[in-house]
Amino acid sequence: MSSPKRMLRGIIHCHSEHSYDSVTPVSAYLRFARKQRLDFIILTDHETTAGSRELHEMAGRRMPELQVPIAAEYKTDQGDIIAAFLQEEISERSYVRFLAMARAQQALLLLPHPYVAHTDPERLASDCDLIEVFNSRARRDANERAGSLAAEKRKPAYAGSDAHLYRSLRRAVIEVADQDGLRRSLITSPIIWTASETPRWEIAVSQLTKSWKNRDLEPAIKTFHSGFRFVHKRLMNGI
Repeated sequence: MSSPKRMLRGIIHCHSEHSYDSVTPVSAYLRFARKQRLDFIILTDHETTAGSRELHEMAGRRMPELQVPIAAEYKTDQGDIIAAFLQEEISERSYVRFLAMARAQQALLLLPHPYVAHTDPERLASDCDLIEVFNSRARRDANERAGSLAAEKRKPAYAGSDAHLYRSLRRAVIEVADQDGLRRSLITSPIIWTASETPRWEIAVSQLTKSWKNRDLEPAIKTFHSGFRFVHKRLMNGI
């Protein structure tokens, strides 16, 4: 009788100070990894692998047992795609050319929040290796549709916190049986998770951070309007 496979514990889809809407230090990820006894972190900053590269190097010095593949969340002309296990940055934003560059590097492609800011999620799901079926920041109906999409396409499903704050990292932690390497494990073994929804105020903080870092008032104005409508609705319904 073969012995049970060791479970790898980690997080996928999260952001650091290298993203335009987060101020979470890269070093905080090592603190979280120790606290949660993580085996891996797939840090996916917007448009850049700089955060994952910094974390990879930092983990190599301070926590060598932690696996940190090079990764990023890229905004293509068809919507956001996460590319992991990269060798170099992907510069193309045309989806067709982006896909070609990613596959040339044998990157693992993940489709985050399929029904948020994507033009054709069904097409992208066919091309991607894994599908995010629970995003802590997404609406429940969007997550439910994502789950149906993963089942229809017969693609591995995972949960992502999409964390922009340190406290949000705990919103989605996954586990997968070790199949001789993290990359292989993610696409061949069922992924299990513990996950919860991100409170509105945490999302609001990331939007205000986006306004501040980009010197753009629009996200802040939208956040205040959304907050006002939420409070008004609760008051009208007697809270």
